[in-house]
Amino acid sequence: MNFRELAEFFDKIEKTSSRLEMTSILSELLEKASAKDIKKIVFLCQGRLGSNYEKTESGLGEKMVMDAIAKTTGFTRKEIEKEFREKGDLGLVAEAFAEQKKQSALFSKELSVEKVFDNLIKISTREGSGSKEVKLKLMAELFNSASGKESRFIARIPLENLRLGIGDPTILDALAWNLIEEGKQNKEWVKQTEKEMQEKKIKEKEWKEEFERRIKIKLRENIEEKYNIHSDLGSIAEKLKEKGLNGLKEIKIQAGIPIRPTLAERLNSAEEIIKKLGKCAVESKYDGFRLQCHKEGKNVWIYSRQSENMTPMFPDLVKAIQELKAKKVIFEGEAIAFNELTEEFLPFQLTIQRKRKYGIEDKAKEFPLKLFAFDLMMLEEENYMKKPFIERRKKLKEVIGKGKTIELTKSIETNSSEKLDEFFDSSVSKGLEGIIAKDLNAKYIAGARKFAWIKLKRSYKGELTDSVDGVIIGYYKGKGKRTEFGLGALLTGIYSEKDDSFKSIAKIGTGLTEKNLSELEKILKKISSKKKPARVESNLEPDFWVEPKYVIEIRADEITKSPIHLACFKEGKGLALRFPRMISVRSDKKPEQATTEKEIEKMFEGQKTIKEETPD
Repeated sequence: MNFRELAEFFDKIEKTSSRLEMTSILSELLEKASAKDIKKIVFLCQGRLGSNYEKTESGLGEKMVMDAIAKTTGFTRKEIEKEFREKGDLGLVAEAFAEQKKQSALFSKELSVEKVFDNLIKISTREGSGSKEVKLKLMAELFNSASGKESRFIARIPLENLRLGIGDPTILDALAWNLIEEGKQNKEWVKQTEKEMQEKKIKEKEWKEEFERRIKIKLRENIEEKYNIHSDLGSIAEKLKEKGLNGLKEIKIQAGIPIRPTLAERLNSAEEIIKKLGKCAVESKYDGFRLQCHKEGKNVWIYSRQSENMTPMFPDLVKAIQELKAKKVIFEGEAIAFNELTEEFLPFQLTIQRKRKYGIEDKAKEFPLKLFAFDLMMLEEENYMKKPFIERRKKLKEVIGKGKTIELTKSIETNSSEKLDEFFDSSVSKGLEGIIAKDLNAKYIAGARKFAWIKLKRSYKGELTDSVDGVIIGYYKGKGKRTEFGLGALLTGIYSEKDDSFKSIAKIGTGLTEKNLSELEKILKKISSKKKPARVESNLEPDFWVEPKYVIEIRADEITKSPIHLACFKEGKGLALRFPRMISVRSDKKPEQATTEKEIEKMFEGQKTIKEETPD
């Protein structure tokens, strides 16, 4: 595919404010893409040069992109910087100057997707002496042959700011749409779908549209099931393009490729948990890094909950994992900084200091980690995800054995709310977050939030203040003392799994320190826009919209009904956070891992119950 054609599709996607239309355009793009190009195109749609776990970084900053624009257009660096200050988007700057070049390129040819992608990969892997000059040359080569529109996206890609607003769920939907005819050939699906529709008494005039909608859902579920165990959407798209649905059969759980983590629901009391699960396992909940650990021979990979490769950051954990007796294993655990002298768990603010690129060995000595293992996904060649939790836990205990750095989470089995409460209090007294209760017979459900796991944290127990993970969707200019920071308040939303969108829930001006304001303004400015992103729903209009990218932890006094905010919107009112304040930036979470509408609704209902039970 020519890059010019891809840029046209990207331009259409950028201009749309409808997620349905975005999915339709993306579906058309992926249908046109060849088997050779589709993997690269999917990565570019995700704003990356590879799968998330490969973490292929461009190695280019704004200054070098500006140098490349200057080199190929004949304009000075000062002229480009001036335009950048006005537009706030190097993509638009590149487009404007490309359309009014002062010099013609001697050697220019039509760009292909493959050429653009390969040049960017070469830039990302070039290191050492003379690398800056080579990177500049490779970038200039692309700008030399690019039209204005192509230049817009070539400039944005290495800065990881494509501004398309495409989420993984939208890509999954687009892939499913393109397989509708193959889905209709699946006799089992057709039979099941027709039966469901007959039971629902679907009208004849609505039959065709509803039938296709339900087949699309089945296709999407099958694709997502594989994505949950193989976090590489580009490779999955390539398999589908080459072999259709049969290509999914080749995708299996594999050491070195992360599995999307299962997520916990939340309830407000021990009584509710026991009522829901009956006899269950109850584990301490540690406030640290949730890590997925892979071992094959002496090779070890450690991934965050975002599937980010964090292996180099934790040499102490790598050594401990290498010493496990299993040849091939995938398991999950929570790593937390631990004071061996006092035998105390350290707060998350200290644990987070272990996440770094430099000074790793020194921090490992200052804040040694304990890894508390809590689940097993694979052992040797056997997939354990389909086995009941009680069986996974038993086998995990054998694998971990008795080590100094890695041990099992503290756990009990009970059907008594009183014992669950005792264990909760014991965990909290040790400085831990609370507990996780687990269904003894449940499978490991990758990438989903189910009642197989239920969390009960300190903040839920009889208090109205609760921790919410919100996504920044916009910001307001600073006023008064905050004028100098360029940022005064944040507009935040929560995630709607149903719509794959982010719906406003709070405007936050409290809890922001001068350091927060300065740092947030710097990162948000790069992804800001005057146009509302397609996946954002809000009646409030901030001074600047931003792509849903950054997650922050929020505390609030309570959840209230609101005619302004669109989270959980029903009968003319949504839900909002009352007196919200920012606690921290959650760099370990993707926007889609933020608090969901369903969770907010449950928290709101639970809050009402607590109010009713509390005497005046």
